[in-house]
Amino acid sequence: MKRALLLAVALAATLLSVARATTVAEVKKKGVLVLGTDPTFAPFEFKGPDGQITGFDVDIARAVAKDLGVKLQIQAVGFGALMPQSVTSGRVDIAMSAITITAERAKVVAFSNPYYRSAQVFIVKGGNASKFDWPSDVKGKAIGVQANTTGQYVAVDTLKSKGAALKVYDDFAAGLADVRAGRIVALVGDAPTVTDLQKRLPGQFQQAGKDLAAEDYGMVFARGSDLAAAANRTLARMKTNGEYQKLLDKWIVQK
Repeated sequence: MKRALLLAVALAATLLSVARATTVAEVKKKGVLVLGTDPTFAPFEFKGPDGQITGFDVDIARAVAKDLGVKLQIQAVGFGALMPQSVTSGRVDIAMSAITITAERAKVVAFSNPYYRSAQVFIVKGGNASKFDWPSDVKGKAIGVQANTTGQYVAVDTLKSKGAALKVYDDFAAGLADVRAGRIVALVGDAPTVTDLQKRLPGQFQQAGKDLAAEDYGMVFARGSDLAAAANRTLARMKTNGEYQKLLDKWIVQK
């Protein structure tokens, strides 16, 4: 689901650290491109029935690795540790987890060109869409957000000032469980997540109100790494030859 670091102090601390900029040459030498992702954001990254991490982001990362002539190695990393620490420390070569491009993040990491346009939306229990409306009906309402995401950043700036009672979740699934149980009225999440939920769990969740904010997702690399340029070349190739559209049809477009 698209993300932003909330605490400026965390960004400042990262700026003081020394990031190892993994290069194309280094990746080719070791023979693998290490992808860090939080596999809880279907359809972008999630664990399939076989326990393997799959999704739209994973297929794009696999294409980048293929163009580099190496294999893709996937590491599951919680989002709080993924951005930006896993990238700036050199633990992973690339991070993808529906990560939103923001000016604050761009101070500490390098982004590829945008690869997906999304929006932050309100997810409510199925059948309850008429009971919630944005922007006119948030005062006093319990609304969930996931920690360290764009949703939390926007909610604090926009919803809290209008009287919403925000509840922060480390795990997105826990927020969905509270929506289903009626403990919160809505959960802020990425628009494609709603489409995926409607496919997998018909009737249990739906979108309500207007979009909260628009955003672009990008692949993330250490600052100074030439992997970002390599990823941009792969992305351009995929859009030209139709491979990108095939992935959209496979993972995102509602059938």
